[in-house]
Formats: sequence, structure tokens, C-alpha cells
Amino acid sequence: MQTNFSLISLGCARTLVDSEAMVQSIQSVGFTMVPEGTKEDVTVLNTCSFIQAAIEETEDNIQLLIDRKNKNEIKYVCVVGCYPSRFKESQLKEKYPDVDLWCSTKDEATLHKRMAEMVFNRKFTPETPKRYTKISPSHYAYLKISEGCDNWCTFCTIPKIRGKHTSKSIESIRHDAQLQMAMGAKELVMIAEDTTAWGEDIYGKPCLETLIEGLADLDAWIRLMYIFPSRVTDRLIDAMANTPNIIPYIDIPIQHVNSTMLSQMNRRHDKAFLETIIKKMKAAIPNLAIRTTFICGFPGETDDHVTEICDFLDEFQIDHIGCFTYSPERETRANKMDGQVPLDVAKQRLDRIMTHHHHQRGERQLKRLGDTIQVLYEGNRHCRSVYEAPDVDNCIILNQAPTSTNPGDFITVKLTGVSGIDFTAEVVG
Repeated sequence: MQTNFSLISLGCARTLVDSEAMVQSIQSVGFTMVPEGTKEDVTVLNTCSFIQAAIEETEDNIQLLIDRKNKNEIKYVCVVGCYPSRFKESQLKEKYPDVDLWCSTKDEATLHKRMAEMVFNRKFTPETPKRYTKISPSHYAYLKISEGCDNWCTFCTIPKIRGKHTSKSIESIRHDAQLQMAMGAKELVMIAEDTTAWGEDIYGKPCLETLIEGLADLDAWIRLMYIFPSRVTDRLIDAMANTPNIIPYIDIPIQHVNSTMLSQMNRRHDKAFLETIIKKMKAAIPNLAIRTTFICGFPGETDDHVTEICDFLDEFQIDHIGCFTYSPERETRANKMDGQVPLDVAKQRLDRIMTHHHHQRGERQLKRLGDTIQVLYEGNRHCRSVYEAPDVDNCIILNQAPTSTNPGDFITVKLTGVSGIDFTAEVVG
């Protein structure tokens, strides 16, 4: 009899990559993947626990799965990933006795074997050839180049959850890239906890530029995400500017611009360095789109610091931003700092920054109307150019669905209007 499983992936794109690897290994020991809620025997929940909001989302999902189990809709509940990595298993078992299997990030490679032993009551299961099943759309893929993080930002729990930074080899990354391209990927989104740390454990120093040059022959857009500002060098900027398949887009989480705040966050650079590298990147890479994130309400932050962020946005015209309220996590140094900011104040500051950004953004969008650009069609009239990343940025919505065009096709469009934060466009030619 066929034994079915479903998988729910919470959190970021890095978790999604892990989830796709889990699906592949679980299928290799005799399970068949089905959509959630379609009479599966086992549900695997891959979790996030970066901040309190993520913990609450994870716990809500665990309770929903336990409720389904109690209704005999599923037989087994497996919780894996960051959440069981952050807490002791004895505590979790006491809190959720109906969860059948806990698996931390360090043990994910053995998840399929543990599931086979639990369900089939067999310690050793003959493996069938592994079949890769994509969870994300086939026309783009996340390319995970390393695991873990050694930065120890004072607000962040990732080093405790994910462990030390470990780079994948160029050969392994090329294999992953070619596999995704064989399944239809036209865009490879390079991710890690800190992509600019790549190579430090292999070559003795960070050298993302070496990896970029090692992928230069791949016929796909390569989009760089999670660039750590303090590790941006002239050599890296040159590689981004002169490698043809590196598209003019960079995600560089800034978190703040005030030098005192950056020092308190342990970001390893000051405002002057940040301004210098952004000027260099914009000078070297024509029409560069920049995405960044800010934390509002970090301990010691004042209204003047928020004004400093708004002034920074005025000067550098950042294309895409995400803004988050600071979350006090008990294992972090920031949680013990003086000057904790009330949540309602942090939320007001977030609204101020986002309102300021959207006003700027709207003005820049209006100046682009009439531009003709190449886009990657995603289906349902939606598409993206090199200037918009999947899942996190705005998109381009066609006025009419194109004929004889499939998701993953490149087409040329003319920007005709703005709808909310999205562009509208018409197909050209």
C-alpha cells in the first residue's frame, strides 16, 4: 500500500531549499508526496524560529497538525528545522507529546531514515533512485551556497540555530545550478545566511567573486541576495559588474544607517563605509536595483535615528525595502541592552519609514512609464524583470494575457501604468 506524506515549509527561501532536499530523500525510502490535506499518512513541518513572530507561526501550525492527527486525518506529525534546533527536545516533547518526531537542522540528513523506521518499522530501507520534486515554480530556483553563520549580530539567533558557516564547493553549487536549469530554471537566486562569507572556510578568506566567476558560463540570470555590507570589496564589485549573467540587482540587508546603532548591532562597519560601497556599486553597475531591510526599535534607537534613515533613502533612492520591528530574543546580546524601545513606538517608526519609501518609490515608478524591458513571464499575467526578485518584490502585471506564452518564457513589454506597488504593462512585438 502506498504511504503518502505532505510537507509544509515555513520561513525564508533558505528553508525552502532545505525542504526540497527533504522531499527528495523522503521519497527515496518509499514515501509518496501528496498535497497537504489529501489523505496523507505523515505531515512534515519545516519550521522557522528566527524571531518571536516566527515561533508563534510555527506553534500555530504544530497545533493545527495535532488537531488533524486527533481527528485521524493524519497518523504522524514530524517537526523539523529551526524550531527544534532552538529549544531542547525534552521541553518540546513535554509541550507537544502528540508530535511523533523532532528533527533539528543538524539532523535533517537523517530525517528520511528516521521516518522510515517510525512508519515502516524497518531500520534499514532499500533506497530507490532519488527523484527531485520542486516546491517552488520551475522557472526560477534558489541556489543555496553555504550553511550557517559566524557574524553574531547582537539581535540574531541564527548562529545558535544554524551553527558555524560552511561553504559548499563550486562543483556542488554548479551541480545544483545545472539540475535546476535542467528542470526549467531561467533564474538562479543565490542565497545563504551571508553569501559574502562564501569561501572563507575553504580558501581562508571570503571570495564570493571566485564563485561568481565559476558560474559565469551558465545561461541563466543570477541574482545575488543576502550580501553582508562589511564584506563588500572592490574585487567583488568588479566581478558583479563584469560577469554577464549577474543581473543588476543586489539584496544587501543594511538594518540601520546610524553608526552607533550599527556598532551596537555588531555589523562591523559604519555609515561612511556603507555610503562608500553603495556609491561604488551604483557607479560600476548601470541601472543597479538595490533591495535592503531595516530594523526599527533596536535598543537605544531614537526618532533622530529614524530621520537619518529617511535622509539616507532620499540620497540613495533604494528601490526595494523591507522594514521590521526589533524582536527581543532571550539568547541574544541585544536583549540585555539598555534603552529597549516600546513596541508601539517601533511600529510608528516602521510606518514612518515605509510611508517615506513608498512616496519616493511612486515618483520613480512614474518616471519609468513608457520604458520597454525584457521580463520573465510567470503565468496569470504576472512577470518580473531583472529589477524584481521573486517572493519579496513587486511584479509587473500585463494588461492582457499573452498568447502562446508559457511560464518561464522571456518576453518584451512596455510599462504603461502603476497599480498599487506593481507596474502594469503591455506585450511588445
